Amino acid sequence: MTGRFLGLIVFPGTVEEVPDARHYVRSLLARNGSPAIAGDAELLACECVSNAIRFTRSGARGGRVAVKLLGLDDALRVEILNEGGASSIPAPRGNPDSDEAESGRGLHLIDALAKEWGSMSYGPGTLTWFTIART
Repeated sequence: MTGRFLGLIVFPGTVEEVPDARHYVRSLLARNGSPAIAGDAELLACECVSNAIRFTRSGARGGRVAVKLLGLDDALRVEILNEGGASSIPAPRGNPDSDEAESGRGLHLIDALAKEWGSMSYGPGTLTWFTIART
């Protein structure tokens, strides 16, 4: 995918780093003139980072998660690369509206807020990406 490179950062795969991922996305978009979409972008990026930590080797000791942002003509593309593991390519599961659901809303949020999204094997890991339309 080609686009204007906005930034790339690699975080340790710990839950303590999720707020740093959120801050990174928001501050990068503020500096690049896209504050209107920063809220959705940071929310969805954090969902992807959290899933990477929870469901892949990125959350194991020494694991890492990469977050990359690209500016497209009419959208922002965010890519999250994890280190792979037991989980397959992500797909929304379950009923996120259930009163008993304590998790499982992340990919449903991505599906609802992103212009488009997907994932693919990338080396030993998985690349999950989404785009958000510029307003």
